[in-house]
Amino acid sequence: MEILVVILIIVGSARLGGELMERLSLPGLLGELLVGVLLGFLLLTVPGKTIEILKIQEDPFFRGLLDVAIFFLMFMAGLEIRLRDVVQASRVGIPVAIGGVVFPLLLGIWVGWIFIPPSQYKFAQCLFLGVALSITAIPVSVRALMDLGHLRSRVGTAIINAAVIDDIIGIVLLGFLTTFLSVGSVPSASSALLMLGRPVLFFGIAVPVALYVVPFIDQRLPSAKSAELHFTVGICFGLAMAILSELLGLHFMIGAFVAGLLLSEWTIQSKAILEHMKEKVGGVTLGFLAPIFFVSIGLHLDLSAFREALWFTISLLAVAIAGKVLGSGLLAKLAGVTWRESFAIGIGMNGRGAVELVVASVALEAGLFTQPVPPHPVVSAMFSAVVIVAIITTLMTPLGLRALLLPPEVQKDT
Repeated sequence: MEILVVILIIVGSARLGGELMERLSLPGLLGELLVGVLLGFLLLTVPGKTIEILKIQEDPFFRGLLDVAIFFLMFMAGLEIRLRDVVQASRVGIPVAIGGVVFPLLLGIWVGWIFIPPSQYKFAQCLFLGVALSITAIPVSVRALMDLGHLRSRVGTAIINAAVIDDIIGIVLLGFLTTFLSVGSVPSASSALLMLGRPVLFFGIAVPVALYVVPFIDQRLPSAKSAELHFTVGICFGLAMAILSELLGLHFMIGAFVAGLLLSEWTIQSKAILEHMKEKVGGVTLGFLAPIFFVSIGLHLDLSAFREALWFTISLLAVAIAGKVLGSGLLAKLAGVTWRESFAIGIGMNGRGAVELVVASVALEAGLFTQPVPPHPVVSAMFSAVVIVAIITTLMTPLGLRALLLPPEVQKDT
């Protein structure tokens, strides 16, 4: 019963916050994030049982609900984007993705090398910072672009294209990091090739299934209630691809996005059925699951790193922003877009959100922030600093895109 009360508070307050932002001509995502931050601060200062809302993120059911929210956000994004747009955007998306990984990765390692004291764990701790900064939170970019009506624009498809590539690279890098933490050495050449081969194997399975298996099932559905049955088949395909990507060592959100993309392009032939699926998925995602997900990001905010390691935290935040905005933005400009669009792409790639929190949690469970004993203040503040970076960059994304992107109808006229 308590979890239902907590969900009621989160969804209700998030919807109010989102509505307020939209009335101010700002993305609703911003209101949901701020509600999470405000709830976190208020409930830390209010005595009594209300403090339990902060512990909700440890509840297995709630954590599972957040995974479902990420799945639906990514599946919805795939349904909304056309594969041909992604292919066309790859001319910009691929260099943007490379810049969005290389620049933050090197800058994160550099900041760690300056501030972290020498020890046998220094390389792993520096690598962690680089990997954490190289991540782009696709759900954040998707929601911000949807709020602004730019998900299918040239800038939007370039951002999503690059963000997907970024996260695949980031997951491979996370594999290197976790292997290093578990065995204490750099992965072997065979292990590295295996990590790199996983995305190839995933697409090698996903594309034939979308081309042949799903249509075979779809065409044999009875006509009665066919829209609901098509919806069920589509969701099952999305879940299967999410599970497959997770089993292959990729994040399940990659599978969810690719499934939606393949369904909208190749599998669903009827426009009416596709629109029905978009409506169903969009309603449950934007009306219920997405607010819970984005409020939960805001609840993570912990400012202790500013107290324990002020200059390290400020430096990490600065290079996190610079690495994505300049790394992705400058390469987007070299790929032929305008300066305004290039900076919008850089801002769109800047949000880290829950994906960076996942990377930080992996390192936390591995004991990276408690070594050597006793840990240096900078080392003990690393987790909090990364959470601060995740939330501030996530808050910046909708605001920056709102300032840089023209309204869709104006952009068409230009």
